[in-house]
Amino acid sequence: MKRIKKSLIFTIAMSTVLFTCPACAVPETTTAQAEAKLQQVSLFKNGVGFFILEVAIPEKKNSFSIIPSAAPSHGSFWVSYPPEVELESLIARQVELTEQVEAITIAELLKANIGRRVKLTYSDKEVVGVIRYFAEDRQEPKPNPYAPGGVEATMPTYRSMDSFRSRLMIIETDAGEIGVNPQNFWKIEFLDGKAKKALTNKSKSTQLEVQMGAPAVGKKLTISYLAKGITWAPSYMVDITESDEARISAKAEVINEVCDLNDVTVQLITGFPHLQFADIVSPLALKENLARFLQSLVKGESERGRAGRAAVVTQQRADFYGGRDMTAAMPAYGAAELGKVAEDLFFYPVENVELKKGEVCYLPLFTESVPYKHIYQWEIPDYVNEDGRYYEPRRGERHETIEQVWHCLRLENTTKVPWTTAPAETVKQGLILGQDTLNYTPVAGETTLRITQAVNVRAEQIELETDRKRDAARLYGYNYDLVTVEGKLSVTNFQQKAITLEITKTLSGEVRSSQPEAKTEKLARGLQRMNGILKLAWTIELEPGEQKQLSYVYDVYVRR
Repeated sequence: MKRIKKSLIFTIAMSTVLFTCPACAVPETTTAQAEAKLQQVSLFKNGVGFFILEVAIPEKKNSFSIIPSAAPSHGSFWVSYPPEVELESLIARQVELTEQVEAITIAELLKANIGRRVKLTYSDKEVVGVIRYFAEDRQEPKPNPYAPGGVEATMPTYRSMDSFRSRLMIIETDAGEIGVNPQNFWKIEFLDGKAKKALTNKSKSTQLEVQMGAPAVGKKLTISYLAKGITWAPSYMVDITESDEARISAKAEVINEVCDLNDVTVQLITGFPHLQFADIVSPLALKENLARFLQSLVKGESERGRAGRAAVVTQQRADFYGGRDMTAAMPAYGAAELGKVAEDLFFYPVENVELKKGEVCYLPLFTESVPYKHIYQWEIPDYVNEDGRYYEPRRGERHETIEQVWHCLRLENTTKVPWTTAPAETVKQGLILGQDTLNYTPVAGETTLRITQAVNVRAEQIELETDRKRDAARLYGYNYDLVTVEGKLSVTNFQQKAITLEITKTLSGEVRSSQPEAKTEKLARGLQRMNGILKLAWTIELEPGEQKQLSYVYDVYVRR
């Protein structure tokens, strides 16, 4: 039973801390500080990192402490150690950190020079004396709904934040000690030498104190956890200068706001991870009280999650080079590394990363040649909504609609790694052609990347009513007419090269005929509607200057 109790204490206490990198602030503690080395961090694209590190147990010490630098996500913190290590207890408590900072206000300069003789000036008055005391800011009291007594005894009296900020300094003058507000002075003269410009700043943090039954020379703890504050933003460049193969380059921008990375292996994760509690801070990280933690479980996120919800936007750069040979503008990063596949996720490794907290790192990943071909796409939407009403957008006197045809690339992923969803820039001979989203593409898979609208491929379509049977059906209290619709499509290639055009038309109802015959696919999303939903697909070849006509006929129930 004794051993079980120790295990529970160990699990709870360890959940309060993340071990990342040594903090610049120094704790007021007498226990030895353990050395923690971050070995690896796996980066998701949602601002969450999975950290793995080692903590070296100090020699000849039965106890040691570690200062965290970030808060873990709920339920993600785990620690392992060899059987030779005898852990008796691990206790997490709040400690005070001290660090030296430069004074940036008159009040801070006075605080840094306690014990000095000064002449202080405010308005038209002067005060000469020795600074004897400078009050610290008072911590705002927190409500304690679990203490005995009424509401007045458990809740603090409302006061503004200014009520807890220091505005008191004691000056010893020839006439005696006086208390003054240090923020009222606008000039200081130091009468006994040069002023000190640095002062000691204090802040609160969490410290983990580890107690062992005996020293464990040369042993280490291995710790893993999820933490917010670091992410990676991928992007691609696709060069189609060559007609047979495209050169695709990938890079990653690592945004680090959590801790220093010193010679760390970074794993860039591709896939769609499910991290249910990533936005909930561990209750033992001492950031939230019990009530807020329970609210976080209900809402699915802590205050940290709401504050960091804004998306990180990847900056893109487009350079235009007029008339010069810019073949060197295409990166050449080398072949893709062979990463690791873990179930549905892919981990792309980058070794020996050096990145300080607050920095952004550009990491070249790979450049490889892949097969591609030019594809033109024309997508025509359905004009019958869920209520069974027809709504065709019309333009011109003949009610014809000029459509948009997209020039695209059909890329085949013949590399060793999957392509994650990211911005992709298409270039040719050093000139930018367009930018769009490259969707997730597994190894040996295909994807379509839009380049730009094909203004030299003209597409027109019109739908005409050819027959109507009024009150052909009644359902759920509504009357429906059965309408026969004929659609006519016209495409003309004004380019100086032949093209392949993929045409898709989504419609509600039942198809009677199509010319040329289209590939028909019935979609499940129309199961609860009066009309089923179909998709017609054609793939046609157009020579330079060639025009082709297509048609289709279908029946649809239209609500009156």
